[in-house]
Amino acid sequence: MKSIVIIPAFNEEIAIESVILKSSLYVDDVLVIDDGSNDNTSKIAKSSGARVITHTKNLGKGFALKDGFNFAKDYDLVVTIDGDGQHNPDEIPILIDPILNDGADFVNGSRYLNGFEENTPTYRRIGQKVLDIATNISAGIKVTDSQSGFRAFSKKAISVFRFNDAGFGIESEMLADAADNNLKIVEVPIPVR
Repeated sequence: MKSIVIIPAFNEEIAIESVILKSSLYVDDVLVIDDGSNDNTSKIAKSSGARVITHTKNLGKGFALKDGFNFAKDYDLVVTIDGDGQHNPDEIPILIDPILNDGADFVNGSRYLNGFEENTPTYRRIGQKVLDIATNISAGIKVTDSQSGFRAFSKKAISVFRFNDAGFGIESEMLADAADNNLKIVEVPIPVR
């Protein structure tokens, strides 16, 4: 089973090397989409062994993921992870397990499956809840973290996404596309830094 981690990145020179090196322990390839960074993100990504697609200007996370998924169309398993180090690549086995056991097509890593951490600011909790409710209603699903950037996708899921939203709304759009295509969506708990 051929696997890849896709890392959309914008000015992530501080954390990108660690994310790449840890991710590469669990998959065949790592792809960084440098979305118009004006720091050393691309240079560090290349020297860390990742394949790199470089946008000359910042186009948004949706465009970065679109390029990543176009690149990954021949893979059997795709993992997406943010380049800022907030997610621990050592959790990749937990994320991909439901796919490997034919229990899911789309695995959403949820920071909130077990509730919000007590030190999460009130404004963030409210904003996240509003986004989750809106996504759940529009997609007809029930997830606890509609904005997670740490996800895994089966071969079946790779081709269903439209990538119409250029920005951070892409996370909700992907869930809606998955639901519209009757993909099995599963959430697993993930920690966040």
